[in-house]
Amino acid sequence: MLFRLLGSVRIENAETSVGVRSTPVRGVFAALLLDEGRSVPVERLMRSLWDESPDSARKNLRLYVARLRSQLVAFSLQERLVTLRGGGGGYRLLIEPDEVDAIRFKRLAAQGFAELRARRVGAAEATLKESLGLWQGPAGQDCAASEQMRARFAALDELHLTVRERLVEARLGLGRTLDLVPEIHDILSAAPFRETSWAHLMRAHYLGGNAAGAISAWTSATATLSDHLGLDPSAELRALHLSVLRRDDDAIRGPASLHRSEGPGPALPDPSWPRRPLSVDGKPVANPAAPAMGGHPA
Repeated sequence: MLFRLLGSVRIENAETSVGVRSTPVRGVFAALLLDEGRSVPVERLMRSLWDESPDSARKNLRLYVARLRSQLVAFSLQERLVTLRGGGGGYRLLIEPDEVDAIRFKRLAAQGFAELRARRVGAAEATLKESLGLWQGPAGQDCAASEQMRARFAALDELHLTVRERLVEARLGLGRTLDLVPEIHDILSAAPFRETSWAHLMRAHYLGGNAAGAISAWTSATATLSDHLGLDPSAELRALHLSVLRRDDDAIRGPASLHRSEGPGPALPDPSWPRRPLSVDGKPVANPAAPAMGGHPA
């Protein structure tokens, strides 16, 4: 059995896959799944669905739960949705962690990050690839959701980008270079302010024999950060640029050159570059489409 939140909200078994019907019912189902089998009070469920609960919220919620239970009948899962009495009431969806794609996704991501820090790059590549195999689109599509629950979906989307970056990091450590450029461009198209990916792009070009491409990536990175955020590149990105100018192969490989070992080894620092706040004057900055990146196709 697999309950899907990553992409369309669905229930799957070995024989069939059925989408959960109705936007508010999907919202209730998503909220229960996100709590990973724990009891969810009625008040918290209402806050997951509405920023401001209507007067009919409790009545509506009971209706949505009844509709969800009727849809679970097709999989003989109706007994998994438990109604809690007392203390204001609530609901609990009885699930095993590996039955929920979002929970498995997070577990595999954490495992892959740990393997990468431990220099077990081959294992990290396999684990992160498995994690991404669960991703079928942005989390919680077409769910009724409050701002609070949308933030929980956004955290999964952000983790997805990070997993993609770490998979690139692992593959750089395994010696891959120019074949990674399209994937890096795709990440930057979605999130052009991630210095980790700009660094990956510079490394992939340089280590693949295209020093001019690495310089072009640096130019695009500095323009993007300056034009949209008014920021200079981080010290780490500037150091990488200097290494490119000096043709310092060992410095450009950086931690990636150590990742070939599959032994335990001492833990590496977190592969991510320092993150920049995506805001200007305290206001959130949307991710616009990435600018042209050194003339290389995305």
